[in-house]
Order: sequence, then C-alpha cells, then structure tokens
Amino acid sequence: MLKQKLIFNFSSRIFLQFIQIAASIVVARIAGPTVLGTVAFGSAYVNIFFFISNLGLGGAHTKLISEGRDEGKCMATYTRLKIFTTTLFFIVVIIFFLSQKYIFNLHFESKTHQYVIFIALIAYTIQSFVQIPISTFAAKIEMAKHSIPDVIRMTIYHTLRIVVVLLGYKALTLAFSNLVSMIILIPIVLYFSKGLSFGKYDKELAKQYIKIAFPLIIGSIAISFMAALDKVVLQFFTSSEYVGYYTAGYRFGSILLIVAGTVGIFFPLFSKAISEGDEKYIRDKINKWERFIFLFVMPAVIFISIYSDSIILFVLGQKYINSIAVMPIITVAMFIRVWTTPYGNVLTGSGLFVFVSKLEVLNLILFIVALVFFIHPQILGLKATGAALAIMISNIFSGCVFMYFSKRKLSILKKINNLKFIYFGITNFIVFFFLYKYFVECWDSIFRIIFPLLYFTTTYSCLFLLKWVRKEDLIMLKSLIDLKKMKMYVSGELKTKRK
Repeated sequence: MLKQKLIFNFSSRIFLQFIQIAASIVVARIAGPTVLGTVAFGSAYVNIFFFISNLGLGGAHTKLISEGRDEGKCMATYTRLKIFTTTLFFIVVIIFFLSQKYIFNLHFESKTHQYVIFIALIAYTIQSFVQIPISTFAAKIEMAKHSIPDVIRMTIYHTLRIVVVLLGYKALTLAFSNLVSMIILIPIVLYFSKGLSFGKYDKELAKQYIKIAFPLIIGSIAISFMAALDKVVLQFFTSSEYVGYYTAGYRFGSILLIVAGTVGIFFPLFSKAISEGDEKYIRDKINKWERFIFLFVMPAVIFISIYSDSIILFVLGQKYINSIAVMPIITVAMFIRVWTTPYGNVLTGSGLFVFVSKLEVLNLILFIVALVFFIHPQILGLKATGAALAIMISNIFSGCVFMYFSKRKLSILKKINNLKFIYFGITNFIVFFFLYKYFVECWDSIFRIIFPLLYFTTTYSCLFLLKWVRKEDLIMLKSLIDLKKMKMYVSGELKTKRK
C-alpha cells in the first residue's frame, strides 16, 4: 500500500506539473516576461511572511498525529492555533506594506504590483486555513485526500490563466485567477474532511504543540524566505522583466519539484520508524529512493541541462533567450534537493528540530550572500542567472550537511553507496554535452530533433549492458502506470468513514 501512496502522490504531481507547464507556455508567450514577473513578484512578496501563518505548527501536527495522538483533540487544538497565526500573518503583511510605502517611502514599480500583492495576500490567507485538514491527511499518509483537492484547484487555476491571457487580460486578472481557484478549493476540502474527528481544544496539548513547534519556527522562517527572496531581490536590483525571465526558466527547470514533494511522505514514516528503533527500514527506503532517482530521474536531469536552449527557444521563443541559462542550473539544483531531502527527514524524524533550524538559518545566510553577490549590478550583475546560481549553491550546502549529519545520527546509513551512478552521470553529461554542442553547429535543426532519441537510447543501453538496471527497478517503473491498483487505493481511501 505504501508503494501505491508514493506512486499516487508522484503521479498527481506529474499531472499538475504538465498542466502548469502547458499554461505557463501560453501565458509566457502571450503575456510576456514583464507580466509574468509582476505576478511572480507579488506572490513572492507575500510568501516571505507566510511562515507566520504556520510558525512550526504544521510540523508539530504531523509529528503528533503520526505518533498516534488523539485525532479529535489534535484537530481542535491545531485549528485554534492556526486561526491565531493566520490572523497574525495577515496583519503583519498589511503593516509591512504600509510601512514600506508611507514611512520608508519605498515605492513599487507600478500600482499593479500593489494590487497583485493584496490579491495574493487574500489567496495565501485562504490557503493557510485549508492547510489544516490537508496537513492532517499528510500526517495520516492519506495521499489521495491530500493530493486530489490540489489537483482540482491547480487544474482550475491554470485553465483560468490560459483563458485570461487569451482574452487579452494582464497581471491583475492573472492574480485573480489564483484567488478564484483557492475559493473553489474550500468546499472540496470540506467534503474530504468529513472523515476527520474533531474534538475539544486541549490546553495541555496546545502546550505540546508549541513546545514542538518553537524550535521549528526559525527553520520555517528560513525556508519561507528562501522560497521568495530570489524573486524579491531580483526585482529590487533589476526589473519585472528579468523576474519574468527567471520565472520562466525556473518553471521549466523545477519540474523535479514533483519528485521533491513526494519525498515529504518520508517524514511521518521515519518519525515512526525511529521511535520504534527500526533503522534498517529507513536505510532500505533511502537506498531504494536513491536507486530510483539515479536510474530514472538523473538521465532526464542531464538531458534537460544539455538540451535547455532548444527547449526554451522552441517553446517560448527568442524573447526568452535570457531564460536559457537559468533552466539547467535550476534543474541540477532541484535534483540535489530531491536526492538529499530524505536525509533531512531523518534528522527531523529524530526530533532534532532545533539543530535542523540552525542549519536552515546558516543556509539562509549563505543564500542571501550568494543572491547579492551574483545579482548586484556593482558586483557580478548576473541578474536571472545569478538568482539560479544562488539556489544551486544553497541546495548543495543543505544537501551536504543533511547527508553528513544524518549518517552520523544513524550509522547504518553509511552503508548506502551509490557512487557508481554519480560517476556514470558525470561521464554521461560530459560526453553528450560536447557531442551536442559540436553537432548542433554542424547540423543545427536536424540534430536537435534526433538528439533526444539518441541520448536516451544510448544512456539506457549502457545501463542495461552494465546490468545496473534490475528486474525490481523495472517492476517499480511499471507500477507507476498500474491504473488498476491505483484506482483500488484511491477508492479505498476515499470510502473511509468517520470512526
């Protein structure tokens, strides 16, 4: 059943990513980089403060539910705490906005930017409340209930985006599309929440929530800042146009975020396994995860890194030529994140929230320094490319420290050794990179067309000849499209009634 949960979460994210990419292509080509950048900036501006709506409570809720605490009391207590933090989030954003405009006299690029910020604020506020049942589904590893509402919302949102730009509307209406889809999400989540228990607020339990959440606050601040600072700093040092170039390259390069989101299921699993002393279970899960991403994700990463210029020029056109350098950097950065996230789950699953928060703060400091160093016009002035490089450096740092300290925490993890795949990937990249650059200059369009078939055929032929692809790897890959088992899992979960 765990396999079906992982596969369903993974498959739903693939579906969402393709919808997002399709919508982004239409929006980017018709609306242009400036409109794209305006919407991205407004969302990022609000997202910087979104940590206030949570303050570590989501992690505390996941941990308490996964450990088997009374669901009804947890739901009632978590809800009351979330009402307080979400209200605080809304007030802080308003105060910051007014202070920036009227006290510090720091103006925005246009009035549209201001309107987009307020629309994003309302959407994020609704999202915060919706997270109450959604995070409960994740804690109980009910991935169908966790994913289906988001699939419906994002489908509506991206459909509205396409309709809006085709009708000739710009940034303001695009921002409204997100708000409308978020409002539609409310009754859907309420429907799925029928099976949840809802008891009474427990003061003692609230203290436990705060005790667990407190060390997570610093880490959540760091994560929230890192999710938005790249676009905000880029807007400050350049313009909405370059934020648009960056957003376009990021959107295509971050397709691996679908895999990163799937890894989140490991947190409650590892938390339970560590509490039971089952270290072998954790090692086996991470080992299988690494084999999967090295065999079936890494080749795609290498291909996208090499082929990014063809993808951007064909899909978005010449006006997005500044996005070409962003795409491969973000792709590699996201792969590093996907690879190392389970090691971070080992640390949080062990209850080392304070330690992980310290690592996140160090990573945030590094990220800010890298952003300024790469983007500032008086230093390197790399603009959109500089923001992408800052993310890659940040992910390398966090990945290395997560792996190092998790292996110190659980010595059994030192037995995981997949270096041969890394050596293969480096060799594969070097060979095909120079091959691509040489023959594109000679044959151009013809070689661009045949390169994908040549790359994947050659890569997987080598892996099979080396006998690195096992029978169980193919079975796992096949299970990704086993619709019968997937239907049985989803139907079984959605039919669960209130106890």
